[in-house]
Amino acid sequence: MLKKVIFLDRDGTICEDQDYLDDWRKMKIFPYAFEALNILKDKGYQIYVVSNQSGVARGKFSIDEAESQREYVLGYFNRERVVINDYLYCPHHKDGIIEEFSIDCDCRKPNMGLAKRAVDIHLIDKERSYMVGDKLIDVEFGKNLGIIPVLVLTGYGNQELIKLKEKIPVFNNIYEFAVSLDS
Repeated sequence: MLKKVIFLDRDGTICEDQDYLDDWRKMKIFPYAFEALNILKDKGYQIYVVSNQSGVARGKFSIDEAESQREYVLGYFNRERVVINDYLYCPHHKDGIIEEFSIDCDCRKPNMGLAKRAVDIHLIDKERSYMVGDKLIDVEFGKNLGIIPVLVLTGYGNQELIKLKEKIPVFNNIYEFAVSLDS
C-alpha cells in the first residue's frame, strides 16, 4: 500500500532559522508547529524531518550537538503522542573543515539520500506526498523525489519566493499548509 508522506525541513519551517544553531537549548520551535504536525498526522500522513546540518562539517558545532538537536525535536513533538516518524540530517559539506564530514555526499538536500533512508521511496503515494521547506533546495528535493514541493514563507521563504521560477504551492507557514490539505 502506498503511503502519504510529508518531508519537512527543520530550520525556517518548524523552528526559527538561527544560522548554525550551536546549542539545542537555543532552538525556538514555532508555536504553531506542534498543532500543524498533529493535523498532518490526523490526516494520515507519515512525517519525516530531513535537514542539512552542514555546521558539523564546517566546525560550527559537533556531531554530538546535532544528535542533541535531533533528540530535542523528537522529544518535543513526540511527548504526548507520536508525531514524527523519523528525523534525519546530513552533517556533510564538501567545503567543510572537519575531515570526517567534508565530503560530497548523496544525503545533502536536494539529493535524495535522506529520503531513501527514511522510507522506501517506491512505496510513496507521490500524488499525495509533499516536501515542505523554506528554501529552493527543499523545492528541488521534492521535485527530485517526484512529490509535491511546497514553499513556506517563514525562515528564508520570502527571499526564496523571489527566485522561484515555477508555480508551486506557497503558504505563510506550516500550519496554513496543514489545514489546507484534505484527509
